[in-house]
Amino acid sequence: MNRTVSSALSALATLTLLGAAHAAPVPSKAQQLALFRVTALANATVTPATLAATGSAEMVAIPADYLYNRDVNVKAYDLDAFLRARIPNVDELAQQGAQVMFWCIDGYAPMAKLSDVLGAGGLIAVADADAPEGVTWPDAPYKNTVLKADAIGNYVVWRDAKYPAKPQPWGLATIYVLPADAAIRK
Repeated sequence: MNRTVSSALSALATLTLLGAAHAAPVPSKAQQLALFRVTALANATVTPATLAATGSAEMVAIPADYLYNRDVNVKAYDLDAFLRARIPNVDELAQQGAQVMFWCIDGYAPMAKLSDVLGAGGLIAVADADAPEGVTWPDAPYKNTVLKADAIGNYVVWRDAKYPAKPQPWGLATIYVLPADAAIRK
């Protein structure tokens, strides 16, 4: 073996040992979420057209709504019907332990077990049924800001379950189905 090859092998061995001694840094939450989106088992984009393709919207009363802190009558689509129309094997994925990630326009992405979401009375609310003509959602005070209608957009609500038992994200853009072992590492 010539000297150059021997030196290169020695350097590679040293780097390998050094790399093994230091654990790789945990990717940022944003990087992990981006990877989840690319490696998802399935996904369903939430748009007016994809919602309408699942059936008619219904008017539903949501008592003590999380975002508005009051009873709200919403125009909403059934979450189960939406998922089954867009992801035909969603029930099988739930039985396999898959998770669901609700990807929102502001980057928020709560996750839950898919089996906990299916059959739990989830709705994708698209408007406050009592809002004035031309208004989908009234402004909503949240923390130190006020959310406007375009930020609220598609809002996940539950017929019976309350936050934090079930995620209630607003600004929903896409629903991803992830493998059972998908988890945000810190």
